[in-house]
Amino acid sequence: MRGRVLMAPAAVLVGLACAACGTDGGEARSSAPSPASIQVTEAPSTTPDRAPSTQQLDEMLTRAVDPQVPLEDKIQLVQGATPADGPLFDELVKLRQDNPQVSWNISRPVLEQPGLAKAQFSVLMGGTNQLAYASLAFDDGRWKLQKSYACQMITQVGRDSPSCH
Repeated sequence: MRGRVLMAPAAVLVGLACAACGTDGGEARSSAPSPASIQVTEAPSTTPDRAPSTQQLDEMLTRAVDPQVPLEDKIQLVQGATPADGPLFDELVKLRQDNPQVSWNISRPVLEQPGLAKAQFSVLMGGTNQLAYASLAFDDGRWKLQKSYACQMITQVGRDSPSCH
């Protein structure tokens, strides 16, 4: 039961902000690329007609779990979030601090329709690997975690948010 209790918040951790704890490819990479290798960097998306980049999602997640990032910046990561959601972000920070061994990989997001995208996450926690899919929405000029998805994740771990009502 403890594994399930820990895994659910880990899924929320990934879901609520989409850390630089993992890589996007899943394979270990050497510190110096070989001469024949080509490294492709996705350009960040600033429009609803192109999915956000993996790097954008990593940056969102990093900001969500960073205790130095102000709440007013964190609520910009989730569609419909308000200052009343501050305790949920505090829990994410604590979860990350209490579980530094958690790692994850983010697959390249896919645009499902203009303004809506999905990304697959692989979360490794306590030797258990679990897949999750995050839904993202282009809202207020930026990509954010989709409100309905965030509320679903919050409900699955027995929590509630004023923004979900």
